Amino acid sequence: MPERAFFCAAAFVFIAVQACGNKTGRSDGTDPVVHGAPAQEEPVTPDRVANAFPAQVAGAFYTASAEELRREVEGYIAGATPPSLAGRDVAGILSPHAGYVYSGPVAGAAYRSVQGRAIATVVVMALSHRREAARVSLLDRPAYDTPLGSLRIRTEVVQGLLSAREGVFAVDETVFRGEHSLEVQLPFIQVALPEAQIVPIIVAVHDDAVLQAAADILFDVLGRKKDVLFVLSSDLSHFFPYDEARGYDETSLRLLEEWHIDEWVTHASASTKGMCGVRPVLTFVRMFDKFPAASRAVTRLACMNSGDTAGDRRRVVGYGALAFTLSEGERSETMPQKDYGPYSADDRKKLMAIAKAAVRAAVEGRRPELPAADGLLAQKGAAFVTLKKKGDLRGCIGHVVARIPLQQCVAEVAKAAAVEDPRFAPVAVSELPLLSYEISILTAPQPIRPEAVVVGRDGLVVRKGGYSGLLLPQVPVEWGWSREEFLSHTCRKAGLPMDCWKSADVELSAFQAIVFGEDEY
Repeated sequence: MPERAFFCAAAFVFIAVQACGNKTGRSDGTDPVVHGAPAQEEPVTPDRVANAFPAQVAGAFYTASAEELRREVEGYIAGATPPSLAGRDVAGILSPHAGYVYSGPVAGAAYRSVQGRAIATVVVMALSHRREAARVSLLDRPAYDTPLGSLRIRTEVVQGLLSAREGVFAVDETVFRGEHSLEVQLPFIQVALPEAQIVPIIVAVHDDAVLQAAADILFDVLGRKKDVLFVLSSDLSHFFPYDEARGYDETSLRLLEEWHIDEWVTHASASTKGMCGVRPVLTFVRMFDKFPAASRAVTRLACMNSGDTAGDRRRVVGYGALAFTLSEGERSETMPQKDYGPYSADDRKKLMAIAKAAVRAAVEGRRPELPAADGLLAQKGAAFVTLKKKGDLRGCIGHVVARIPLQQCVAEVAKAAAVEDPRFAPVAVSELPLLSYEISILTAPQPIRPEAVVVGRDGLVVRKGGYSGLLLPQVPVEWGWSREEFLSHTCRKAGLPMDCWKSADVELSAFQAIVFGEDEY
């Protein structure tokens, strides 16, 4: 009897068919959305990632021309002369977020202080000028676009933050739409730290308990990683005469340098006299405060205002750059590398090409042509292919049991995800450029006790009688579920009572998955 495919489903009762998870609805979607350096001899075509979050303020706060933007940013960084931080571990920098003509020189000083350092991940913490949120907001996209290309998002960190504690972090694109405070940092990161990936965070929360919880989680997940840099996006005082503004800005920076945090909070929160990014900065400060006082230092890198950079001193906006540093060795861990098991980058590229070709052929009504299989791709394998369109599920089907060669399995389930998922209309040709792809290669399911299930490691299959349900390992992480919620939702996906996993006559098995997207090589 041929194997039946499993697919992402909701509110279905069926036999041997079930879900890998549907994330549609994580963002409610209600909101509509100088210095110079020598140019490169040949313009480089920016690298683009499918389904990247689009640039919001290119052409407004900074130029939309890739060549001009690179020249400007390189010039601001090269023209800066911040104090040396040799022998210190830079954990964070404060950088302004105004239009580059106003704040570019100060941002240049911030990024000059970290240029060339071994930084794998940049956590960008910014504010929302337009909206409030009950939770700290994250982006669930593979990358964020700027004119310089797609800046890749470290999605496993995003999922780790979501799953760390309920009610603290949430995916919410609405706070990112139209917002400049985070985006203006990105071209500087692309120039100063071209190998780094980002974790974009907007702190639009007023609840102090949520800010403290976010600080605790950030420390637990990232605080000890020496290859992680926090970028804090904030301007200083707004719209005072030049000399008065300098006094307010001096106080904001000095209180941080001297670590008088209670006084700083009072001053920085004082409307236009303080700092517009007080909440993201405060969240970082509470995290940074967990390190020993003897190890910490705050160093001023630059302080100017729009009167210095643009000339009009009647009503100015202040800009400051700080470095938050630690003694060398205080942070000793590094970001873990993703484990792809025995599958090489070449294997993963071939499988991704097969999945994309199979989807295109299915949509165009053709039979895909498979290349000759060899190595691991010729061995029997089980896999799921997940299709997303602008972050929302567009199709997901797979096989749990390895009965055919892996590359044939990937081709079959990719085709099925595109045109046979019963919850969606078949993918149209016009949608092909909008799709992003994810492949999950599964291990064989093994019996497991409920208390042994590990969120983030295990996928689950629940069986009872003629009912069966499946959830991939990444689903509970994406939704922030506990072990019990994961078990309950797997039962629900099978059309069984949500507490069925507690019954002795229910078959519970677990599997693991090697998961990769098209942007990961």
